Amino acid sequence: MANTILDSLLDGNNYPSHGYLEFNSSDHIRYQNGKNTSGHNYNCHRKIKIENSITGNEGYSVTIYNLDGIHPIWRNNIQMSPKRMRIIKTTTNIIELRGFGFDSMGAPFSNYGITIFIENDDISKIQLNIFDRHINILYMK
Repeated sequence: MANTILDSLLDGNNYPSHGYLEFNSSDHIRYQNGKNTSGHNYNCHRKIKIENSITGNEGYSVTIYNLDGIHPIWRNNIQMSPKRMRIIKTTTNIIELRGFGFDSMGAPFSNYGITIFIENDDISKIQLNIFDRHINILYMK
């Protein structure tokens, strides 16, 4: 039985018992159709939180926060609202999750996914994949 969310992810367990992990990034690169469209965004702080499903069911909830300040319109620092995801593939160094189900407005979570890259038993980077817009954002430490 896994004792952390990372252990559950590495084991391919889509039913973690509890907990969360946070990955803090200070740099990211945005890709559109595989082309780098932004270059490095140094000192641009984001937090990716992966936790057991906030609905209490299968999978994980993935949320991205902007650590540089509060959004002027919705008055919080959520960059990407929680998306329900489940593991679709694991290898020794890579874990892929893909969204499933729908949000309260009926939009599919399947348009979203993340790829977690592991080095030396720790997360080195996480890539957000927005499939319907052909966008990938690579978050690095």
